[in-house]
Amino acid sequence: MAFDDKTRGRLQKLVTECRGLLTDEFRIQVQQTYGLDPNTGAVTPLDRLTHLSAAERETADLLRQTLAHYLASEGLADNADHRVPIIDRIVREQAFTVLNRLAALLMMEARGVLLPAVRQGQQSKAFELYKMVAGSALGETGQAYQAFLFSLFDEFAQELPALFDRFAPQGRLFPREAALLQVLAALNHHEIEPLWPQDETIGWIYQYFNSKEERKAMREASQAPRNGRELAVRNQFFTPRYVVEFLVDNTLGRLWYEAGQGASGLRERCQYLLCSPRDVFLRQFDRDDLRPGSVPALVMAAKWDDLPPFDDTDAGLQAMIDFAHCVDGYARVPSEAWDPQTHQSLHEGRFDAYSTQALWDALFMECRTDRHGGDGSIYRTRWFMGACQELLRRCRVTEPQLQVKLIPYRRLRDPRALKLLDPACGSMHFGLYAFDLLLVIYREAWDWEQAHGPGSLDVSTAPDAGLLPLCQTYTDKEDYLRDVPRLVIEHNIYGVDIDPRAAQIASLAVWLRAQRAWHDEGVKAKDRPAVGLGHVIAATAPPAERELREQFAAELDELDAELFRKTLQLLKGVPELGVLLQVERELPRLVRSVFGEHGSLFHEADVEQWRKAEGRLRAALIQFAHATKATYQGRLFAQDALQGLRLIDLCREVFDVVVMNPPFGALAANTKDQLSNSYSRSKSDLLAIMVERGLDLLRAGGRIGAITSRTCFFLSSFQKWREELVLSSARPEIMADLGLGVMDDAMVEAAAYVLEKTA
Repeated sequence: MAFDDKTRGRLQKLVTECRGLLTDEFRIQVQQTYGLDPNTGAVTPLDRLTHLSAAERETADLLRQTLAHYLASEGLADNADHRVPIIDRIVREQAFTVLNRLAALLMMEARGVLLPAVRQGQQSKAFELYKMVAGSALGETGQAYQAFLFSLFDEFAQELPALFDRFAPQGRLFPREAALLQVLAALNHHEIEPLWPQDETIGWIYQYFNSKEERKAMREASQAPRNGRELAVRNQFFTPRYVVEFLVDNTLGRLWYEAGQGASGLRERCQYLLCSPRDVFLRQFDRDDLRPGSVPALVMAAKWDDLPPFDDTDAGLQAMIDFAHCVDGYARVPSEAWDPQTHQSLHEGRFDAYSTQALWDALFMECRTDRHGGDGSIYRTRWFMGACQELLRRCRVTEPQLQVKLIPYRRLRDPRALKLLDPACGSMHFGLYAFDLLLVIYREAWDWEQAHGPGSLDVSTAPDAGLLPLCQTYTDKEDYLRDVPRLVIEHNIYGVDIDPRAAQIASLAVWLRAQRAWHDEGVKAKDRPAVGLGHVIAATAPPAERELREQFAAELDELDAELFRKTLQLLKGVPELGVLLQVERELPRLVRSVFGEHGSLFHEADVEQWRKAEGRLRAALIQFAHATKATYQGRLFAQDALQGLRLIDLCREVFDVVVMNPPFGALAANTKDQLSNSYSRSKSDLLAIMVERGLDLLRAGGRIGAITSRTCFFLSSFQKWREELVLSSARPEIMADLGLGVMDDAMVEAAAYVLEKTA
């Protein structure tokens, strides 16, 4: 089902209605039940809330600890004025989480994960079965249905804790029966029902939760974002599906297509993958195929003085062309082998006999000659000019189409070693489509290994992963393919967002995509592998409670305590910067400052030192969070610290693909100086900084695909960025000038483009 204007309008109406219902409900609850006034910021002491049950008293206490944690994280003093926006944040987070949970259950029903539980509300089949087991022990229908939903939340929290953990700070409240029934009625409207099987639905829910009016008010209040939330909300534009496909096809899709020498089903599967009959794939030269005494054989043996006269036949010429098609083959051919005087008559007399393929070979050789610095004189003879004219006639092409694209040889990679990052992931729209392509890639990788043997897939880019050949890891293809959706989440797709709600949605989106893959293949829910945590990270503020920090540090040895304090300092600014905070560059200096010097670069000793120390910190934080004496605020402290360690690990990865719809425009006031110093070539606009950072995180030969404002390609303020990044450390591959009206209501002329990292 296409998300056309009418469909999106109906979904926007639903989200607006549900947001209003849930926000009103939770504002009443926090004020009347739990003693937090959203209007004045007043907090009623717990001992005065005598009307609360034991469970409600616990919730009231946890809400107060959450309030204190958020105030500390934002560096705010605990007073009424500062509490008002924090209480508003708590209400907003509770409303968003409940809506996402219910929507997620509806999407699970559509993917065969769950029997109808929300679609028919209290008359649903799953709830009827639940009541048969529970009997009357859970009270009235409304109470029983809430207990039933809570049991589902707890079950799915094992794989999706960011969304379903009922003890997380954003998931403490739940609507009372009257409000819940209104929300369920809205979600189950017949016009909305066809949307639940669609992967994009949850992304549009995220898009519409913040209204256009709210974004407009933010822009009117300040030209530049004033904090991380404003930066996220003001740049929250859902990327159209065709743009997503265009960018992922020509980054991830293109890398796999090229490594497979064009023999991939992606060529037909990817409608926007730009392929051409002029693509020339360089091969790996096989010495066993060389004929003794042939020119290529002598060249490979480097016996330059023993070169025989050039074989002045079609076969001899073809041998040299075949050799030139190999990796660095042309570069190793001595110039004497291409002496135009020796072969003038051949070239002038035989061009009519050449096939179209031979003429393409001629153009290929011309291209290689130019690339390696030769003058290409052999093809600037009358023969070559005549061949070009003949080619134009036969192929009906225009002269600009004569350019041949040389594609370097790369070993086909083990798909478990491929890494794709969206550094501003939102609802993970890029990751969802990449998931589609990765399913094809994994299937083709198995067939390739079966044809070429164990070890034929390259795992050199993941030396620490301990990857065995696929055929040694799985008993058969069926066993392997059943595990592929899990592998995609745990190995391939990475995402970061400064909005914790986006990370919540993104984790859900890729998990649901895995469930749909199993559903489509007829894999029953009980036979689906459990999915690990994945690599979607919220760039949350490092914990700032001094007392808790010192309490935790006291449980560490002296060096680890010092490392922890300095790591928290390093992560300052994460809520506004996300991956733009270049933590991996500062990490070596930080490690050496604590554990001693190991040289001027981040040597293996430093890496190992950090890994061991980080492992100790993780274990200590988990223990701290689960200790019997730990407060709820202490658990929040530990969780935020662990999230910071995960972000550091992500920034130390090297990626094959970066795809994004990054924020653009003016830099946030509180990060402007820091970003200008760190990204001097790109400081004119946030989009330019995001592209530079994306290139930083890529390996050589990797690709970045982005949709941004088109102004970066012609405004003088971007000149340094264009010259020193786009045209120096990268090579532009493709660009589509899209114009206005591409990103929902963003008034910007957009361009989608792909750059290949060259250095």
